[in-house]
Amino acid sequence: MALENNAQVALAAFAVGIGFGALARWSGFCLRGAVEDVLTRPDAPRARGFVLAIVVGLIGVQALVLTGRLDISKAVILPTSLFWGGALLGGALFGVGMVLTGGCGTRMLVLAAGGNLRSVVAFIVFGFVAYATIRGILAPTRAALMAATSVTLAEQTLPLAVGGAVLVAALAFIAWRRVPAKHLIGGALIGLLVPAGYLVTAVLGGDEFEPATVESINVTRGGGDALIYLLTWTGSKINFGIAFVAGVFVGALLVVALQRDFKLVGFERPADMLRYTAGAALMGVGGVLALGCTVGNGLTGIASLAPTSFIALPAMVLAAAATLKWRWRKRP
Repeated sequence: MALENNAQVALAAFAVGIGFGALARWSGFCLRGAVEDVLTRPDAPRARGFVLAIVVGLIGVQALVLTGRLDISKAVILPTSLFWGGALLGGALFGVGMVLTGGCGTRMLVLAAGGNLRSVVAFIVFGFVAYATIRGILAPTRAALMAATSVTLAEQTLPLAVGGAVLVAALAFIAWRRVPAKHLIGGALIGLLVPAGYLVTAVLGGDEFEPATVESINVTRGGGDALIYLLTWTGSKINFGIAFVAGVFVGALLVVALQRDFKLVGFERPADMLRYTAGAALMGVGGVLALGCTVGNGLTGIASLAPTSFIALPAMVLAAAATLKWRWRKRP
């Protein structure tokens, strides 16, 4: 019996998530770690891995668009107006939050699979706050900010020349220093998951009567949807984001099992729990305002030439760098 279109999308998204989780666990893929490497190591291996993921994702998505195999005009990351206030503020909040928690949303899932209970708590807070910002008590504030700091776009995407400039700068950065191969291999393969995600939602999910939301890898909305889905299982319908989140956890868990490095880790002090929950809440709000997390903006958004992501990603990086330096100064 043929599966329903929604079930096919969910299974494919789950497979994409497994790939992401396994690769991220194996290679240490993480934007927060990438920023830390830039500040502390001349070779910055995680930064080069992340940048290579951007390069591969950008080439893959734009190749599909230019050859007519993919239409991303209805993608979530490409609205008809630029919410610049949300991109700037949300990106900054997310950058601060991911330093306080030790990683972004996907990183928390990957760490949770290895027994990190701090990441479990942080991801739950992240998901619920993100959902509250989309549909709950924080939604009116988000809507008011959107109305005050949005402008209509003449074009949904930036010119292709911008993508070319990104490629040149990125490749120059990658080639500047040699780094361990696993970071580059992991980054390249994770980059391929961006066009794969679009193919799942825009092509496989392109049902004439009930099309899937056009999106690729991102965990901000998917994290909130996944938690609500677990609470309202009966009558609820799975989507790309929910299946992707589940896949990330399972993929990371498979690598943990193969490497036998499962270890329970908890909070050492009450202050640590406060820091993690505060950071997760900032990421929940920030990710929604910026239309995505580090992966949603840094990979899917840049690959789509989304104007919002070209504001949000630098805001995340700069805020994370400033927060890291602030925390280092506070250490005895």
